[in-house]
Amino acid sequence: MDNVGRIEKIDGNKAVISVKRVSACGDNCKSCSSACKVNSVIVETDIDTNDDINVGDYVEIKAENEVMLKHILVLYGLPFLLMIITVMVFQLLLNGPNKDIISAVASLFSLIISFFLLKAYDKREMEKNVLKFTVGKKL
Repeated sequence: MDNVGRIEKIDGNKAVISVKRVSACGDNCKSCSSACKVNSVIVETDIDTNDDINVGDYVEIKAENEVMLKHILVLYGLPFLLMIITVMVFQLLLNGPNKDIISAVASLFSLIISFFLLKAYDKREMEKNVLKFTVGKKL
């Protein structure tokens, strides 16, 4: 995943870069309480001292694919897995004519629960700043 960042500070071979977080829902999410409404994320990464990069320059930044794939797996896999497990448990535990309706309603509640779990996960991951970036080229 490629982003554009602005060099805020350079200290030896370490650079502090301000990266605008791009969200899938757009830039103007005033009613949303997710962590994506943060305007920018501060990233500290290694830079090559041979490059002619100065404070204030805009650079292309690439995120590590393994970390991004982990986030994608959690963000899509957790709700799906929780919903499937909920349906299976209610189908096995309940007997009667309404077990399908009850398991369907329970699976919807599991999606609501997964929303709050993912919201907490996203905020925690953004605070830990686990994304590892490499500086590609100067723009």
